[in-house]
Amino acid sequence: MVNEVLFYLIGNDPGVYVDATVGLGGHTKEILSSLTSESRVLGIDLDRAALETAKHNLREYGERVTLVEGNFVDTPKILSRFGIARVDGVLLDLGLSSFQLASDRGFSYRSSSRLDMRFGKGARYSAYDVVNRFGEKMLSDIFYRFGEERFSRQIAKKIVARRKRSSIETSDELAKIVASSIPGRGAVKSLSRVFQALRIFVNDELGNLATALSVLPDLLNPNGRICVISYHSLEDRIVKRRFKELVSSGGFLALTEKPVSPGISEVQENRHSRSAKLRCILRKV
Repeated sequence: MVNEVLFYLIGNDPGVYVDATVGLGGHTKEILSSLTSESRVLGIDLDRAALETAKHNLREYGERVTLVEGNFVDTPKILSRFGIARVDGVLLDLGLSSFQLASDRGFSYRSSSRLDMRFGKGARYSAYDVVNRFGEKMLSDIFYRFGEERFSRQIAKKIVARRKRSSIETSDELAKIVASSIPGRGAVKSLSRVFQALRIFVNDELGNLATALSVLPDLLNPNGRICVISYHSLEDRIVKRRFKELVSSGGFLALTEKPVSPGISEVQENRHSRSAKLRCILRKV
């Protein structure tokens, strides 16, 4: 949703903007191209490999872009490091990129790679640790809470039974166990939910999102904006609730009364975008 992001995110120009999930630099490139030459973007990402690619993709912008390896929850500390007190916009795109899906870290149930799922350093557990060491109830709770998976108990039970014979090493091994736990034809949806749940738990995605949204509004200049693209209801609920609190406080304005969804043409080009929801707020004073 590049056009939608640019429409809602860009207000002050020249200005300083933060792409807090910079990935390969696609959004940052469009933001920089839409702003005057005095404007800057600070890009943050946990994924070191993605940052290296972003550095190459954004090389034409020189000192207008600064890339930092880190967690978006630490945006205030990162800004302070560069002597930046306030910014004019922050973008959070919470989706898993095709770059990460194609990596060897076990994000995709369609691949055969070691179970890891960590975006970067700092995660307490890998997906391998969770699948092979956590108890049946804990696994079931993770799948239900972070994936809203109704067959969570059956899946957890099968995982524990299977790992008694040997450890579960790869994403395709786990996928076969999950698929064998699901009656009828619902395996694909359950696979997506289980892999989502593991990724969210391993990277504490919901906790980080809630914490980030508690501190980012204080970093905005007047007319500064925060835009968040979420991809499932768990994320969207957190964003919706926090933005509602900010608007109720009187200092913020909702730029999107309802979440903005991608157009038909974008969904046709990129099926992963079909669940995306964009919400944005503006700081009035």
